[in-house]
Amino acid sequence: MGDIVDMMLEGTLCQGCGVFLNEDAPGIPCSCRECRAEEKKAKAAAYQPPKPKVQCSACGRKVKPTGLPDHMRDAHKELT
Repeated sequence: MGDIVDMMLEGTLCQGCGVFLNEDAPGIPCSCRECRAEEKKAKAAAYQPPKPKVQCSACGRKVKPTGLPDHMRDAHKELT
């Protein structure tokens, strides 16, 4: 590979933007402070809280909304 890519993989340069990090590379890819902050913001923006569970009308058990048809089929032998 190229020299720049090698330095990014060694940790001499930031793996995101290519800015110089330090001369003593740790041997693993690293990110600069700004890139880590951007990664953290992107991860927080992508987070979706879990959907609330719904109650089964037949037995009262709480299940995920997407799993209710499977629960009805498996536990109550009902086809939905």
